[in-house]
Amino acid sequence: MKTAPADTGLIFDWPDRDRFPFILFGCVFLSLLIHVGTFFVFQVVYPQRVTIPPPPPQVSLLTASSPENAALLRWIAAEDPALVASARSVVPANLLEVPYRPSYAIRRTPPLASVEAPAPLQFPPARNPLSIVASAAPATVPEPPAPLPMRTTLQLSAALAERGLKPPAFHWKQRATLPLQSLRAFVAVTDRGEVRFAFLQRSSGDATLDTEALQQLQALTFASVEAPLTWATATVEFGAEAYASAPAELRHRP
Repeated sequence: MKTAPADTGLIFDWPDRDRFPFILFGCVFLSLLIHVGTFFVFQVVYPQRVTIPPPPPQVSLLTASSPENAALLRWIAAEDPALVASARSVVPANLLEVPYRPSYAIRRTPPLASVEAPAPLQFPPARNPLSIVASAAPATVPEPPAPLPMRTTLQLSAALAERGLKPPAFHWKQRATLPLQSLRAFVAVTDRGEVRFAFLQRSSGDATLDTEALQQLQALTFASVEAPLTWATATVEFGAEAYASAPAELRHRP
């Protein structure tokens, strides 16, 4: 037989377990009373629902008692559905005599074109800083232009420069009043020294003098060589005798 352990102070002293726990019924009853009191204290009061009854139906009678009602009655009479639904139709007079006119014969307004974009502004290019500095420098007097040669001269390219041609004397029937440019022609010389072709490459500015210059170039005679055709360039520099303002002795001197 085992002896009970000594009391060490670490074990709770539980009451007798054989008793019925009446205190549990007391807690349940107390909780029930508290809940019932809560329902009476914290009550939700809803407001009363207010309902508005619909208005009673009303009927308005149209009588001719006012100008507005009289006008409305006349409009209703004019828009009588029985008159509109009638099958009778009125055929206008001369309906079949109206000539046919197609729709494309009527001129309509042409569609608008797209808006043209404005022309961009053209700004002049910026000036060179060196040219601005140079413009502030004192201006130099330009040299006078070289005077015109007294007589008309002829310059030949290297292909005909050594053919032994005597400097020709040009004579002009027509004289110019405006400044002339040098005339350039493309000539072909045969083996016997005759000018067979003379084509104008650059005009002098006067068609009559161009014709006379080509005729005088075709009249030139070069030295004979053993070559079928020699092509070269001939440049005519017009002198003072080709102008109407030249002195008379210069114009008639050979």
